[in-house]
Amino acid sequence: MVGVNISESVFGVTKNKNEIKKYTLSTSDGFEVSLISYGAAIQSIRQPDKDNQPTEITLGYDTLQEYVDGQSFFGATVGRVASRIKNGRFELDGKVYELDKSDSTKKHYLHGTFHKRVWDSTTENGDTVVFKYQSPDGESGFPGQVDCVVKYTLTNDHRLTLDFHATSTKPTPINLTNHVYFNLAGDGSGTILDHLFEVPAEKYTPLDEELIPTGEIASVENTPFDFRKRTPIGERINESFDGYDMMFVIEGEGKRPFGKLVHQPSGRAMSIESTQKGLQLYTGNFLNGNHGRNGHVYKKYGALCLETQNYTDSLNYQPMFPSNILRPGEKYHEQTTFHFYVEQ
Repeated sequence: MVGVNISESVFGVTKNKNEIKKYTLSTSDGFEVSLISYGAAIQSIRQPDKDNQPTEITLGYDTLQEYVDGQSFFGATVGRVASRIKNGRFELDGKVYELDKSDSTKKHYLHGTFHKRVWDSTTENGDTVVFKYQSPDGESGFPGQVDCVVKYTLTNDHRLTLDFHATSTKPTPINLTNHVYFNLAGDGSGTILDHLFEVPAEKYTPLDEELIPTGEIASVENTPFDFRKRTPIGERINESFDGYDMMFVIEGEGKRPFGKLVHQPSGRAMSIESTQKGLQLYTGNFLNGNHGRNGHVYKKYGALCLETQNYTDSLNYQPMFPSNILRPGEKYHEQTTFHFYVEQ
């Protein structure tokens, strides 16, 4: 019978003498996920192909120092709020908050600091790794102390479930996701332009030239953002900005299908289900020769991210966009499952 095994090791030690743990969850048929307590990150996923040959399918680094120095969010938990916030500011309950401006233009907030934090970690139930982080009041400019928990659970049929939990001492925005980069052909193997992608989205949120939402919700009909039928990523990518970096609106409630990604030559495939509001597709547009694991050089379109989350900059477009405000006494919980399988 196929089962799940968890092994634990030391990935490295920070300059402040914090030991970074590495957990590897594996099944007896060759599927493997490695996680590290720096950034509560997915450090590796090895998936067998149609010939049962496992290959690394995510981008990442070999050493802790590379994660400390890196700026690409490889595999990381990002927050307090994923994606951009226009001009690094928002108003909540009559008060204006100024945030760190960390995107490439230094004009807007991007992703926050959770990916650069050391998370407490443990295992439970023989198939789950639990990461915890207490974000202090004022971190990145956000109000309230936020207690975050991220759980990764692997099943023997290669379903990796991510549970995001949070509570806050003050009203604050919260929008957690994971920024793992996928290339189902293999880490460092080339681009993802031949990957087939489909997403059950009738609508998307248009962006301006600085990748900030305009506040509209538009139809995907007759746009390069229509992936309602399985389509190669590269088929219309030149009609988008400079690659895809956009939010699909996934209508409905509860946990539901969010999309599929397929690499036909290897047979590797992945489906996504989530309780979230939208799916951010990012095609590695800013990868520009980053050095990764095993000496690989990651170039533009070398991988893609499929980030389940609330709409980008929903803080500044109420009531058009769903609220992401967490108030004292409330509990934030979102769940996403990636199912890795072979499509013959």
